[in-house]
Amino acid sequence: MSITATLPIKKRKGVSTILGTLIFIGILFTSVIPMLLVMKQADTIYTKKIHDVENMDDDRAREDLIVYTYDGGDTSINVKVKNIGETSVKIARVWTNDEYHDENTTIVTNSEEVLGPFEVPDVVENVTVDASVVTERGNIFYSISGSLYFSGGGWSTTSYGICVIIHNAEGGEFQVSLWNVSRNPDQWDVFYTSHAKEWEDVVATTPVPEPSSDYQIAVKERKGSKWKSIPGSPIDTPIDFPNGPPFILVWLNAK
Repeated sequence: MSITATLPIKKRKGVSTILGTLIFIGILFTSVIPMLLVMKQADTIYTKKIHDVENMDDDRAREDLIVYTYDGGDTSINVKVKNIGETSVKIARVWTNDEYHDENTTIVTNSEEVLGPFEVPDVVENVTVDASVVTERGNIFYSISGSLYFSGGGWSTTSYGICVIIHNAEGGEFQVSLWNVSRNPDQWDVFYTSHAKEWEDVVATTPVPEPSSDYQIAVKERKGSKWKSIPGSPIDTPIDFPNGPPFILVWLNAK
């Protein structure tokens, strides 16, 4: 009588288990892992897009232009743009009322460019024109000189003025005065006084009646019971329109 061994059957069962495991691993590597890699790549692309958008928003926020307009001869105007921001700016378009003019001018930081002249259509006596510039990043900056009006065969601005910005990092009380050397050589016209200690930057603006090379601005800070000039004051603030802006901006540091 003979006995049949069962060992070969056990070996075949072990082989089936190993083959099943290998097939499962093969499926894992051929489907699941590539899918995970694709998802990882998609996450990387998405993160990069977010980073790019954040960089664009940051660059857009760092754009800062001063724009003003003046007579460009006959019925045209010039647009002067000064870049006071932290990044170069590319001007894509200039608007004069409802007319636009394509531009391709890059202005590096701390520099200025004159754009134009731009012809204004349908000019008649006392017509006005407003101007603005659009940057490649989508910011819009309007002329600080306001509207120009056509009178007597030329363009004029409607107002002149001086704006003083005091960087007030530690708090203080301030007094801001205007002096016109030629008109009132002995009189300072105080146009701003703090009524209490201020903790934010101070912005004080005064209109002036006409262009003049003789304007000066004085800024004083209260020290105890006395007003004392802050460093850099007084400051010459000539308005040489149309060769310069009709509206002057002055920055001072209180400390």
